[in-house]
Amino acid sequence: MTADSKVDDRTLVRRHLRLDHMNQLQIEKLAEVFDAEPGVAKVVVRKHWLDIDYDAAVLTLDRVIALLEAYGGELSADWWTAFKAHWYRKREEKLRARLAREDEQDER
Repeated sequence: MTADSKVDDRTLVRRHLRLDHMNQLQIEKLAEVFDAEPGVAKVVVRKHWLDIDYDAAVLTLDRVIALLEAYGGELSADWWTAFKAHWYRKREEKLRARLAREDEQDER
């Protein structure tokens, strides 16, 4: 939905997450909230899915989940979604650590 020109392609990540307990009003509101969130490049919220592309240097999966829960939704409790969320977190940690190393080297 949004095209944030400040998103760094090196840190752009795509997340596909299954959702539970979202009605149409919550879905529409959540899409607006994500559109306004710094670092979001693209977001599509459907009844059972959240597809979001964001700059992992600016936004984290935990922040995405917190926004989701603030508007009455939640990640699906199935094992596959839990596995993906854990893997996404680890990938983001590694990405941010690599960026920190690159920034440190650039400063030298």
